[in-house]
Parts: sequence; C-alpha cells; structure tokens
Amino acid sequence: MSDMDRLDALLKSGQLLHPVSDALSIVDFANALHSVMGAHDMSLNENAAAVKDLIGDPEHLVLVMADGFGMNFVEGLDSDAFIPNHIAAEMRTVFPSTTPIALTALATGEWPSAHGVIGWFVMLAEIAAVSTIISYVRTQDNKPLSKFGVSVEDAYPIPSRIGNANRGALHILPEQIVGSAYSNYWTGGVPQVGYDVKSPQQAVGMALEAVQAAHSPMIIYLYLPQVDSMAHKLGASHGTTLNTAMQIDRLLSALANELPSNAKMVITADHGHLDAPPRNTYSLTSSAEIVSLCGGALTGDQRAVYAHIVKGKMDAFREAVYRECGSDFLVLTAEEVETARLLGTSALSGETRYRLGSALVLSTGNAALDYRAVVGDDPHPIVSHHGGLTPDEMRIPLVVA
Repeated sequence: MSDMDRLDALLKSGQLLHPVSDALSIVDFANALHSVMGAHDMSLNENAAAVKDLIGDPEHLVLVMADGFGMNFVEGLDSDAFIPNHIAAEMRTVFPSTTPIALTALATGEWPSAHGVIGWFVMLAEIAAVSTIISYVRTQDNKPLSKFGVSVEDAYPIPSRIGNANRGALHILPEQIVGSAYSNYWTGGVPQVGYDVKSPQQAVGMALEAVQAAHSPMIIYLYLPQVDSMAHKLGASHGTTLNTAMQIDRLLSALANELPSNAKMVITADHGHLDAPPRNTYSLTSSAEIVSLCGGALTGDQRAVYAHIVKGKMDAFREAVYRECGSDFLVLTAEEVETARLLGTSALSGETRYRLGSALVLSTGNAALDYRAVVGDDPHPIVSHHGGLTPDEMRIPLVVA
C-alpha cells in the first residue's frame, strides 16, 4: 500500500481529519469575521455566510483567540461550564495545525497553500536558510530577518485584512509580543496593548474596560496562550493544564456576563493538543541518515515535517524514514501534498511551493520527529504537540455569547 493509500484510509476511518471538507473551517470563520468587521469586497461561500449569521452584527465584538483550546479541552470541561454551553458550531483548523499557520489564515482569509506561512520553521528563499517565521528571525542565530534583507512582505506574502475594519479596534496581547514584526503584520496597524501573560484576568479586565469606554463600534481582539503553554510544558491531560482551561472558562464567563447588551463575544482556537509519549518521539542529530539525505534542511513542525531532499534521493529518504520511524509517519511528495489538498483548496503559491520542499513527513498518530537540534533551535522538552491531522489537533470550537 502506498503512503497516499494509507493517508486515504486514515482519513476515511476518521483517525485523521482533512482540513478541507464539508465542515466549517477556520478559513470560513476568517472570511465571515472580516465581513462582520467591514472589510471591503468580501465574497462569502456558503459556510462563511453561515458563520456570519451565527456571529450576527453586534455594535461591539470581543474576539477571543484561546491558543490550543481545541474541542478536546472543551469536552473535558464540566457540563455546566461556560464554553461547552455556548458552542455555536465545531470547526476544523488548517493543516499543519499550528499557531503561525492558523493565525495567518485568520488574518488573510486564505489557506496555507496561498499564504505561504506553512510551519513553525520555514525555509526562506531570500536567505536560503531556516527561519522561525512567527518570531521573524533566522533560526540558527535568532538574528532578525531584516538584517538579511528579508522584508515583512517577504516573510508573510499575503497582506492581513485585520486592519481593514470600518470600526475602532484594539488588540490585547501578552506584553512580550506587542510590537513584534508578526504582531504588527497581523494587526495591520491596529493599536496593541500588552498584559502580563501570567495574569489572564488582567487581559479580560482590559477587554471589558475597552468595551465599556467605547463611544463608537469597536472590535476587541484578545489573545490567551495560557492553555497552549501549559499543555506543551506538562501535557494536555495534566491536572494543571486542565485547571488552566477551567480558569480561562471562568474568566470568559465573567466577561460575557459583564458585557453590555450591544456587545457580543466570539471565542475560538487555532488548534487542539495531543500528548506525545517519549517512546514515540524520534530525535534526530545532524549525523542522522534522514538529515544527510536532505542536506540538513528540515522545516515545518515535529508532526508535519518538510524535507528539502537532495536531488535523486527521494527513495533513499523514504526508506530512511521507514527504518527510523517504522509506520509512525507517511512520506508524501510535494506533488502528492498538492493533489491531496492538505494545504488548502488553492494551487500552491510560488512561496509555498519553495517552502514545502520535496516532501512532507506526516505523523499517522501521536508520534513526533524532533529535528530542532539540527536547525539550531533549543530542543527543550515538549509533552503535548500539535501540527498533525488527528481529531484532537484539528477540531476547534466556535463559541458565540
């Protein structure tokens, strides 16, 4: 059985979920949101129109991005919790199911196949080197990409629509990312204010104050990464992570109760989480055969890895992956990735095609392929992952309250 056949079987069985389906997607949500915000020349498909109907046309809108708060966390909350009782719909995120990719889809209304931000680590043609794309740095030394002549437009080729709203706006972000290259790109010039990431209650209070002080229609964007951070550190099923999810639920419940009648809150997530046991994590060094066959150019994420393979070595690379990882990963050529529409409905843009490289190494379950040491990143322990196609990673909520 070929790896494309294996992929098809895993999708048909429901063990993996395709990002493009009849289900609502985060791309549908993005386009609906842009329309509600007043972005010009919006044409909505049936799913995006349905999402817009669910959101309505409130005078003030509080949009909460709860990083990592997928349906697995929602379904783990008590039955009387706020978020489970205000689910308007379930959606699917994009693939790979990770923050830079999903947030760029949310900003642009485009699939990764078009917007080009396709992993945590991205190969940039402008420097022929690996970048940590959301940090806007060259991975090997953490130097800003601007030092190498890489503009923001080079790094993020499709402009953000977030700044095109016909109403006032404010973005409430952890203070350490306020004013970063990606935050400035994403917000499109909208004012940003920071909060102490250890105090999500501070952020919620700032959102409420902004709505109460508004004298004209406003959209407030609130980014909460606490659940995602705790899951990476301790695991998705760890008690502290679950308590963090409950804390966020209670804070958002309190915010919803305090909002004026002309305001509405919408909550979603960029992805869910999946624990990856150490026995299913394959760590690579620069001397590994897999690395030598792609000249060290591995990018993407640990559950969806892009390989820039040495010409003529595809078969050898595939066999090396099988020897190292058994059946825990599929190896799909770039052409197969495009045929399967894993990165979205549109043809691959030039940037996406270059950044994808020769092949995708895709986890079939809860395995991870840790190549961070090879590209010069800190290989700190990660207990829970995302980036793959499992239901735990792909299913996200749409909450309207």
